[in-house]
Amino acid sequence: MKKSLLALAVLTAVTGAASAQSSVTLYGKVDLGLVLDSGGAGKSIRISSGVTGGSRIGFKGVEDLGGGMKAAFQLETGYCADSAAGAPNFCTGSNNFMGRQAHGDLTGAFGAISAGRQYSLGFNNLSTIDPFGTGFAGQVNNIVDPSGIRLNNSVTYSTPNLGGFTASVEAALGEQTGNWQANRETGAGLTYASGPAYVGLTFYDVGNAAGNGAARKNYLLGGTFDFGAVKVHGLVQKSTGPASLDVLDIMGGVTVPVAGGQVLASYIRHNDRTLANKDANQIGVGYLYPLSKRTAVYTAFGRIQNEHGAAFTVGNATEAGTGTKAFNLGVVHNF
Repeated sequence: MKKSLLALAVLTAVTGAASAQSSVTLYGKVDLGLVLDSGGAGKSIRISSGVTGGSRIGFKGVEDLGGGMKAAFQLETGYCADSAAGAPNFCTGSNNFMGRQAHGDLTGAFGAISAGRQYSLGFNNLSTIDPFGTGFAGQVNNIVDPSGIRLNNSVTYSTPNLGGFTASVEAALGEQTGNWQANRETGAGLTYASGPAYVGLTFYDVGNAAGNGAARKNYLLGGTFDFGAVKVHGLVQKSTGPASLDVLDIMGGVTVPVAGGQVLASYIRHNDRTLANKDANQIGVGYLYPLSKRTAVYTAFGRIQNEHGAAFTVGNATEAGTGTKAFNLGVVHNF
């Protein structure tokens, strides 16, 4: 009996130690905003879910494998906070259940490897540089191509942080039998983040459906610098592909602390260098005021001036928008 009790005590202790090295976190976002669109087919007034970023529920887990290695996962699904809408979009554009993110990771002294459905390197870079964080009416990706946003069937490797520098590569397989290059995506990035400075250089290449060339290539260079009284943002992206695609996008913006919150502003110039010459300009301005560490109120306005037949619209984090002007007013809570 004593031996049995001793064995049970040892087993309980070992199990407890193992459990202490693993954790799973539930997190999410509830974002509800009033959206007013105009300048398109007509005015639109609605309550939207996910103006600053898609309303979501997610799970993150990590296990310490010892020797500096860790295994992790992330599963994240969107939902509509303003209605009972479900599949296929869950108020997140086009994602299915757990379609926002679903990937497994392995990290260690060698760096990090991640596989599954995850954000592209180009989109992560764009979101970091954009004063609006690729949300609100003023988001940069109303005009600037976001480099895939999320990639299916993808594998990403990132080096350890070396003096602020991190290098990354990614590949997303098209998985088409008999033509493995069709719709295949490859990318690479080099970022520097230290103190008030951030600089990111990313490359994105997606193959066409025939597998015999590139449908699009994006070269993005940008960064931010926080002076304290003002944070400046800037980027330039060149996009090329077939003869009908040759674009240069330039963005400049600021984040300014005001009255306990932040004023966000940016200007974007879209230069179509093909014969079509479909240029565009966008201005965006917004204000984000935190009520607590988890809850904030926000307002934003965006306006696009299309030229020579360009047809860009002012959207937000989960909507493409219906017109060339948009106003947002809402509340976001993170948990």
